[in-house]
Amino acid sequence: MRYAVVYERAKDGSIWGYAPDIPGATGAGDTLEEARESVTTGLALWIETARERGIPVPAPTAVSTEFVEVPAA
Repeated sequence: MRYAVVYERAKDGSIWGYAPDIPGATGAGDTLEEARESVTTGLALWIETARERGIPVPAPTAVSTEFVEVPAA
């Protein structure tokens, strides 16, 4: 399965990632690569735990992601 993940920089400079389709599955790191690895692990553990407990795993809903340029006001 492929889930969309959002990465954001925290005030301390670390990078946090989360998948909107899987609330609570997050990851973080000092670099984007570390955050990717961490959120991938977080998602895998969330899915594994959900399956063990008989909780349905939400299907990915993202169709596309993109950045949108907005003119400064």
